[in-house]
Amino acid sequence: MATPITRAVMAKRGAEDAGRYFRYMAEFVGFTRADAEIIAQTCPIIEKHLPNIVADFYDQLLRYPPTRKVLLKPDGTIDQEHVEKRLLFQINFWLRSASGVYDDDYASYIDYVGRAHTSHGADLNIYIAERYVIGMVGFMQRAIDQALDSELHDADHTMEDRAEAAWGRLLMVILEMLSRAYGNERAPETFDPLMPVDGAMVSGLAEEAFAEAMGKSAALRSRDVVVGQVDDIEEGGRKIVQARALSVGVFHHKGGWYAVANHCLHRGGPVATGALDGDILTCP
Repeated sequence: MATPITRAVMAKRGAEDAGRYFRYMAEFVGFTRADAEIIAQTCPIIEKHLPNIVADFYDQLLRYPPTRKVLLKPDGTIDQEHVEKRLLFQINFWLRSASGVYDDDYASYIDYVGRAHTSHGADLNIYIAERYVIGMVGFMQRAIDQALDSELHDADHTMEDRAEAAWGRLLMVILEMLSRAYGNERAPETFDPLMPVDGAMVSGLAEEAFAEAMGKSAALRSRDVVVGQVDDIEEGGRKIVQARALSVGVFHHKGGWYAVANHCLHRGGPVATGALDGDILTCP
């Protein structure tokens, strides 16, 4: 069953003929109701491996400059909140795809997702060349095959073969649905060098997004927050930084840097409006 977030996104309709086109292409590649039933049986396997799969995929997106650029803040740092939001959409998409239900809403959603990556999308600042969308589907097919192999190889070879074939046919339909939104659009490749990626950070965001998609709270939430340049806070100075709902006071004291939650337990007021007196933090 689709999560509330997935249903909200699906309300953004794709082309009117999306359902018809999905069924037409499904018939062309030989994707049957039996395939859908097999995919539904593999849903627990996909769910188990999905956090690692999408984390690995976003590692790839962040390495390649043409895809990395849509995940950055204006200052060039990774926009972790935006990355986590995209991870959540990815997770919901693949959970929905693993449900085995491929109705008009699902087809319309794929069509909408395809257009969102092109110049026809709602956000004109986002454009992902078609080759990277094709690469995404290929990446997911390999990752899904590996997940199925790890769980079924020693237990049920026949089920493994049937599941991999069923997913392969579904992904062919998904790829055609995504690709048709591009029409004749072509973007030149610049062959920029790949970028280093903090894989642990991406994995943490994927775990958070998966917990949210499943209606669970993540055990630990952490993220990088850019405070500024070293010269922005002089010796003895401080700066208040807002990290979502958390206010943090950052102090430059005796050559060291200290971050303190901006809340005084004994007075209930802000801490960062106080000062470091010697080595003691005092409240106003």
